Amino acid sequence: MRKTMSAAGAAVVAAGLIAAAGPAAASGAAATGATAGAVCKPAVKALEELGTTGRTRPYALGTADRTVGTSNDVPAFWEGARVFRVPLPTGWAKGSVRAINAKGLMVGVLDRANDQEHVLFSYRKGDRQVTLLTAPAQGLYAGIGVNDAGRVAGFDGLTPREWQDGRPVRELPVPPGVHPATRIQQVTGINKRGDVLGLANAYYSDDSGNEIWETYPVVWPAGGGPAKALATSGVPYISRSNTLAGIDDRGVVAATDVDGYHGGSHERGFVWKAPYTAAPTALAKLSGRDELEVTGISPTTNRLVGTARTYLDVSQPHAAVPTFQTGGGPVRALPVPRRDIDEGQAFAVSDDDRVAGTVSGKPVVWTCASKQAYTP
Repeated sequence: MRKTMSAAGAAVVAAGLIAAAGPAAASGAAATGATAGAVCKPAVKALEELGTTGRTRPYALGTADRTVGTSNDVPAFWEGARVFRVPLPTGWAKGSVRAINAKGLMVGVLDRANDQEHVLFSYRKGDRQVTLLTAPAQGLYAGIGVNDAGRVAGFDGLTPREWQDGRPVRELPVPPGVHPATRIQQVTGINKRGDVLGLANAYYSDDSGNEIWETYPVVWPAGGGPAKALATSGVPYISRSNTLAGIDDRGVVAATDVDGYHGGSHERGFVWKAPYTAAPTALAKLSGRDELEVTGISPTTNRLVGTARTYLDVSQPHAAVPTFQTGGGPVRALPVPRRDIDEGQAFAVSDDDRVAGTVSGKPVVWTCASKQAYTP
């Protein structure tokens, strides 16, 4: 039997979260970028879960109040606050929906319980089960994206490629002129015009015997042409890496530079603008926190979301804070019920001003997020 939060239970949690949003939650102000004539109602909406023993996380936002992600370790989507399980083929026990386009096509990753193999899939609401795009493969190359034309980008085994209508149509090679040791590590996004976003890395020794560790974003232009290696924000070395937030319809890329250390990391968000000839622009930090991980970018409205943290030795002395900003504007916080206790994370942001994330591990959506965001 499927275990879900009851509608009444969800309403109680939502009521507490809405109250925590403060005066803006009662304003009923129109959302920036929302459909003309529509009224935005600020709220922090609690989403149902399929169970409480496994991982639950929203990954992306669709149209018509739809959210996709994973709940209790299985692929799921939400319509409003109600959760739906994605039907899995025999032999596949876990997974997540990573992206959804404007036409409702979902894509994601399935994992087997008895080994490290995974497959990529597509799914539409109402299908009897998912459509598998790849054969089982091992490794960490499990990102995937889809655009409104139904173009899918991800990894086929160890080969990054694109699909259209379930058929492979293009391989995604490394940028020209890079070191022979360079490999594509992830493919995570594709925008409306078909630009694909990925991550490259390389480990090698230079002529002096120095070990070189490189990691940087890569963009494959729509319609073909060589991949573009994006300039990194600092000198590469073993503890430095990048995590990708996404690419919008103008080609703006958002990512985080991560300098890891025992028990924590230095995290700073950056954005690159096409044609990627200039160095990236660093994002400001949230007041009261030392680190900023940027995790989502809206398709057309220049919104960015993420998580602000402070690390101290092997601990975080303050709760993580979900963040919101527009363009190069100030980084602001999104509300949680108990600011000193509740851990908040923001993962995705839509053009109609919704943000998907978690509060103390529970999935939520902030509606009319720009009206709720505040400066600590």
